[in-house]
Amino acid sequence: MRIAIIAAIGKNRVIGKDGKLPWHISDDLKRFKRLTVGQAVLMGRKTWESLGQPLPNRRNIVITSSPIKDVECYPSINSALDALKDQAKVFIIGGAQVYAALFDQADELYLTFVDQEMEGDAYFPPFEDVLQRHFKVITREKHAGYEFLDYVRTT
Repeated sequence: MRIAIIAAIGKNRVIGKDGKLPWHISDDLKRFKRLTVGQAVLMGRKTWESLGQPLPNRRNIVITSSPIKDVECYPSINSALDALKDQAKVFIIGGAQVYAALFDQADELYLTFVDQEMEGDAYFPPFEDVLQRHFKVITREKHAGYEFLDYVRTT
């Protein structure tokens, strides 16, 4: 199973504020949908609560100690990954704790860099050093105010 992290990140590593994205970038949402439809998406409880419902046409998995009715839940990241072992790829869609726990295991990164420093209360883990040493850019798409970068692990 390949682990893919997908995230939009502000200049100061902000990824969320009050359970929401601190920006609205339509192209980023379309890209997220295009990449994740038909795939498994793994998220923490706070990310699940921010969505309010399962993402359609995806296998939604939530890491939480409290079961959620009609939702595939696991009490730990390891138990969730074990349940996903037959998937070709799983997308990690947040939040901050899940990103931090799985960043070192990621095989692919699909990152949107937002060219703004935003106020927030959720942050992507420090990543610059790991990116330079263990990943290479495979796709780069620059837009006004943001940039899509896709990475693959090299070591």
